Amino acid sequence: MTVRLPVRVGDLLAVVCAVAVGTALVTFCLIMAESGLRSQVPTDRFAGVDMVVGGDQSVPQDEDFDPVLPEQVGVPSDLAHEVSEIPGVRAVATDLSFPAAVTDGRGGVLPAESVRDNGHGWNSLLGTIDLIGDAPSGPADVVLTADAAAPVGVSVGDPVEILLRGQARDMWVTGIADLPGGGVFVSDSSARELSRKPVDTADLLTVSFDDDADAAAVTDRVEELVAGRGFVVATGADIGRVERPAAASGTGMLTAAALSVGGVVVVLVGFITAGAVSVGVANRSREIALLRAVGATPRQIRSMTAQQTTRAAFGAVIVGVIGGYLLSAAATQSLVTVGMLANGQSLSWSPVPALGAGLLMLGMVPVAARAGSLRISRMPGAEAIVETEAEPHGGGPGRTRVGFVVLAFSAGSALVPLGIRSEEALIGTASGTLLAIIGVALIAPAMVRRICGWIAPRTGSASRWLAVRNSGSRALRTGGAVSVLALAVGLLTTQIFAGTTASATMDHEVTEGAVADVLVSAPAAGGVSSSALAAIGRAPSASAAVAVVRSTVIRPFQQDGGPRAEEYPMLAVGPGVGRALDLGLTDGDLTHLTGDAVAMDSAAARLAGVDVGDTLPLILSDGTEVEPTVVATYARGFGFGKIVAGLDLLPDGSSGPYDEVLVAGDHARITTELAPLLADSPGMQIGDARTALTGPSAQDPSRVLNVAVSLVLMGYILLGVANRLVASTLRRRREWQLLRAIGATPRQLRTMAWSETLLVCLIATVIGLVISLGPMTMLAIGFVGKPWPQGPLWAVVVTVFVTCVVAHSATTMPARRLLRGSGVPVPAG
Repeated sequence: MTVRLPVRVGDLLAVVCAVAVGTALVTFCLIMAESGLRSQVPTDRFAGVDMVVGGDQSVPQDEDFDPVLPEQVGVPSDLAHEVSEIPGVRAVATDLSFPAAVTDGRGGVLPAESVRDNGHGWNSLLGTIDLIGDAPSGPADVVLTADAAAPVGVSVGDPVEILLRGQARDMWVTGIADLPGGGVFVSDSSARELSRKPVDTADLLTVSFDDDADAAAVTDRVEELVAGRGFVVATGADIGRVERPAAASGTGMLTAAALSVGGVVVVLVGFITAGAVSVGVANRSREIALLRAVGATPRQIRSMTAQQTTRAAFGAVIVGVIGGYLLSAAATQSLVTVGMLANGQSLSWSPVPALGAGLLMLGMVPVAARAGSLRISRMPGAEAIVETEAEPHGGGPGRTRVGFVVLAFSAGSALVPLGIRSEEALIGTASGTLLAIIGVALIAPAMVRRICGWIAPRTGSASRWLAVRNSGSRALRTGGAVSVLALAVGLLTTQIFAGTTASATMDHEVTEGAVADVLVSAPAAGGVSSSALAAIGRAPSASAAVAVVRSTVIRPFQQDGGPRAEEYPMLAVGPGVGRALDLGLTDGDLTHLTGDAVAMDSAAARLAGVDVGDTLPLILSDGTEVEPTVVATYARGFGFGKIVAGLDLLPDGSSGPYDEVLVAGDHARITTELAPLLADSPGMQIGDARTALTGPSAQDPSRVLNVAVSLVLMGYILLGVANRLVASTLRRRREWQLLRAIGATPRQLRTMAWSETLLVCLIATVIGLVISLGPMTMLAIGFVGKPWPQGPLWAVVVTVFVTCVVAHSATTMPARRLLRGSGVPVPAG
């Protein structure tokens, strides 16, 4: 026997909307993840070069993505001779980069994509670039790109002021190169003097082939030559990733952020989609019960439900996939702005995200449909019909007990920040909200029944009394509405306040720890030069001038027999750091922070099992492996990074340029004195240390992505809220017909519906705020020492208001529709 029910568009509309929007979000996350893995970083200078040989920028680890080093690891210079002897190789050159910028002649500096490696030796281009004029040969010669020469109005033969390693120099333009960007090119001998690399090391090797050479064969020979030596060989589209490791590092961060956000998206999509499917099944429960009564088997019922729902979802998946690709295209420029994509880099467009999202959703929908119809399909026909007329009061004691256990686990994660101040504690606390939502969904029916039982005797009007009794007697339905509304309030509030609490923690630690009064920086110039540092130190009111370089380091370690790597933000500081920063010393002595010595955040040290006096293996941002001794631990790691080292630990770190200089003394007097001292240093910025100094992790672009995705998810959750409430209200046609038949007026029914919605919104708001602001309060106590959440209270008000407005509209609009037809007599039985 074929079991079939006529399709109701209204019942399937909630499923279609949930699947379409959910597919779009999943597709977007998968496109981001694939782009991080496969999207090619555009080649910049070496578009005409056949091959580039560089150091391996990745640090291998098991069970996770390999972190990418943002600075060139380097290759031995003598490797160029070995490569040049391979048949088919026409020329090989070494490439060296250094900080460089062009001034505008009026005290300003032309912007560049990456000032830190904007300067280069000319010969590495191997003559592949069109040049007007001559190549640089002397120490005062410079070649500029057309984009750098045009804004300052210089041409071949004109003088120009160039900042090299932050130091202004008068040079002569010998040529204009046909290259994009603001690059500065000097002779190879000058590049060697300006580079931080040791004399026997280059950043990269560039290789050109003979015209008649077999490119594949030459590439194979070069790969055989460098095999096992820690070098990578790149040709074609792969050259950009080797040429621009910082851009490749940002692209890798895109994958990690997309997968992190994608996990939350998948959970929510599953939650909303399953809810929409279950409501659709519940709306047809009477018809399903009648099919059981006439002999349909449980398996036939479940198959019929799954097939009908999947057919409707198939079209929604197609619409959602298209929407996901359009959303990704619209987000491309924003990803470039936050540094997750390089300039000129595009997302990876392939059918893989569409296929993955489609399979996920089309696999999730039939499972949800079968699960939603499982209970009623197993009932005998007569019992199933009775079930559709009298909804069960609650979910049973077992369900409630499991819900309280889940809530206990989520409460435990909320208490972790009171004892551990780390990113892991912050992430765990924020993730605990999802666990709490599951617990709330399980206990909601029993909780609603108990609350309504307490309120009912205290209710005055008949309509409100009926609303409370209805909500309590149909606790499963009411509990479902409460849980999805609590999800909307709790999740967005948590997402907002987790980020703001992290920012507040950094601001608090910087404010408490900034002993210096003035901060001098020169971001457009590539940093503060060593000569500028000396000039700052000569200011009469300056009691200390401490140079600062921001960087990252990787701690390699073994776990479960395999290699692992953890990335830390690092602050490298000059002598006298104690006169500029109060790191919140917990153990050791910061005066020993010289040479091969570091200080470590106490929470990070505890998690890593490191004590004062231990050796700490680290990999610097350019791949240099060091083993400094931990001489101190400190408490303010959020504000100043997990590692603080002396400048001596960095290769040529003492020679500058420096990211910032912290100056201790009277702010007003120092500012006045520094202006004439730095008049010959273009691009300098002087500001208040407490407002200008920010923690290294404040620049994490993944937070921008998290906020943007949170707003999109809020819209999706509200869509799920509206779908569920509309479907639940329309399901009550027979109930309202009965109430009209016994004398209830339309006004009384509208008041009842409004009262039910108000009750649900109040319960959901309280629960949502408790499961979100409660953990955020624990986070604030543990991280900032303040017993209230660190974030904008208006965001809570707006979230609650928007959620309640959506809930009210999703109830009152279908209620009006029901009232227009509720006067129809109720059929007997």
